[in-house]
Amino acid sequence: MIYLKGHLARPLEGVLSAPSRLAVMRALFRAKSPCSGRALARVAGINHQAAAIALTALAKLGLVERRPSGRSDQWRIDRRRWLNSELLLPLLEREAEYAQAVVDEIKKTLRGKAAAVLVSGAAAKGGLAPGKPLELVVVEGLAGRAALGEALRGLAVLMRERWTLDLGVRVLSQREAARASSIENLWQLLPMEGPPSYFSAGTTAQR
Repeated sequence: MIYLKGHLARPLEGVLSAPSRLAVMRALFRAKSPCSGRALARVAGINHQAAAIALTALAKLGLVERRPSGRSDQWRIDRRRWLNSELLLPLLEREAEYAQAVVDEIKKTLRGKAAAVLVSGAAAKGGLAPGKPLELVVVEGLAGRAALGEALRGLAVLMRERWTLDLGVRVLSQREAARASSIENLWQLLPMEGPPSYFSAGTTAQR
């Protein structure tokens, strides 16, 4: 079946072969309404020219629609397309669940073992790069250092095998944590999620 080659066999290549196209599709997927090219560029984290080139390519593939609106065009995903409805949108939906699934795993594993768990470093600023470790600050709980250490070892294995993430963990006793108010760039997971409440002063939280 020679015809089952090229684009027929690899329709995803038109989107996934160019990071800017995937970034624009992701931005459109998350948008609540049609967006201008400049707005998409901001959300996608690319420059306006790259977004315009990506949108033109995606429009040629029939994956996005352009509608004139005043002085600018508005773009949206064409959900009638099989490639969108059956492949790309389900993929983007599952991708959107990835971070929360990682957080839920950390909470489940360390709840009862840690007094507090906080994301630190690049991830707390929304800038974790592929292949870089997810950094955590973990405060020892009432279960003790041995129980916490065992839980962290299991978590490290699970993160690597299930989520392809390496962990960088800094463990503090509660006394050490009380003196560590100058730690910066934290996002708290336990005992509750949000800006740091365990460290009362000197912290910054960015999401």
